[in-house]
Amino acid sequence: MARVRRVLSAVRIEVAQRQRICHHDRKHHRIEKGTTCLVIKEASGEGHKNYCVTCALEILDQAADDLSLLRSSLE
Repeated sequence: MARVRRVLSAVRIEVAQRQRICHHDRKHHRIEKGTTCLVIKEASGEGHKNYCVTCALEILDQAADDLSLLRSSLE
């Protein structure tokens, strides 16, 4: 049987080893050292973007809605 392909391989959760900038709201959101953040690898293969917990939850909520829509289209 063929292996199931993982479509979310470009997304991961990390603990920041140093302060980072949240790419969703650069001016107001910072990711402090030791806090959890969402990291999304760029499709072009050039780097990644970091998101604080607040922004990450919004991104994941949207992704859940998108996946639900895709699933309902197949059923």
